[in-house]
Amino acid sequence: MIRKLIPTAALAALSVLTTLEPVSAQQSRRGPIDALQSVFGVAPDPTAPGRVLLATEYGLLRAAPDGFAEVLPQVSMAVVGLAPVPGGDAGRLLLSGFVENGEPGGILRSEDGGRSWTVLPGTGGRDGVAVTSLSVSRADPDRVAGLAEEIMLSSDGGTTWARAGQTPKDTLAVAMSGTRAERIYAGTMTGLRISDDGGRSWAEVPVTQNPVTAVASLSGGRVGAFVYGTGFMVADEAGSEWTTVATGFEDRYLRAMVEAPGGTIYGVADTGAILLGRDGGASWISFEGSDLATPERIAAGKALYAETCQTCHGVGGIGESPDNPTAQDEFGFKAPALNNDMHAWHHSDAGMRATIREGSPRNERMIAWKEKLTDQQIDSIIAYLKSTWSIRSLACQGSRHMRCN
Repeated sequence: MIRKLIPTAALAALSVLTTLEPVSAQQSRRGPIDALQSVFGVAPDPTAPGRVLLATEYGLLRAAPDGFAEVLPQVSMAVVGLAPVPGGDAGRLLLSGFVENGEPGGILRSEDGGRSWTVLPGTGGRDGVAVTSLSVSRADPDRVAGLAEEIMLSSDGGTTWARAGQTPKDTLAVAMSGTRAERIYAGTMTGLRISDDGGRSWAEVPVTQNPVTAVASLSGGRVGAFVYGTGFMVADEAGSEWTTVATGFEDRYLRAMVEAPGGTIYGVADTGAILLGRDGGASWISFEGSDLATPERIAAGKALYAETCQTCHGVGGIGESPDNPTAQDEFGFKAPALNNDMHAWHHSDAGMRATIREGSPRNERMIAWKEKLTDQQIDSIIAYLKSTWSIRSLACQGSRHMRCN
């Protein structure tokens, strides 16, 4: 099952090419991020704090915590690889993708946070380069790795590329080391591999034999890996001891990760959801609504919930009839569970906000609260409710729940 769930680079590229509409028609598009099924990479937006850039089949998107994203018209291709370039200038980025005819669009570089992009010479066209799992070395920013049918490497910042001497079988993700220029990590279907000679030979990292679906270098000489069935793990590159930092992902997994300045880790779930590990990855929240997920707002939302919602929806959101979720009264369906037990996470933040504001036709007892609660109070209630959800539910929120079911 996991082999079917995790595409190789070739299958990921194929899915883009078979679903991509002309990018030119997408340039002014803005839409909900929970509608995105495939996100291949993420990077903090250097030009807009709190926002992120996403590599998607629709092109390069800028997403905000309000749950919406816009296509950036500067990049006219399906983007399958995206990575920040470490160094003193936080606005340097690389991306890779395919143009409409299915040929590689090349490696594009930005020096201004994504406002403008330049195609590196010789990387586009039929004989060009398109790689996912794009990674730039912290130890030497001229060294870049990516994944196509095989691991591809560049030693000049992405202009020229060559196949690694070897690619471990069933490689799912690749990342450059943060401490040694020649060191490369590869996540595979049967665990983590390491090369200390630029990809010519590989050794098994004795941490797991489960699929490693994402790997990334972290600040402080550390490396992070997502292990399917376990969770997020971290090790010091100078040592060999791995620590499980976060669990609770259940059957979901991360397909890409990047650490932002300040230590926040952004992860792309297999559902397309963006998750944040704001405390070094020990706990994870949804990017959607992350600007509201503060202890103060959650505490305020809990108090408001107890005052306005608890009578019908139960303590902690367990529902009016937790033993019979489909129970009805003379007005319609009884108040459903809003915690992790039932269907609340099937709705986006915007959907929940609309129901609270406008009421529900499912039962007239669910009145419109727009005259009694401010938008800020409604947002606080939503922040509280989401704090009761599992990581899996956050990864499956909104229209993504259909794929999770």
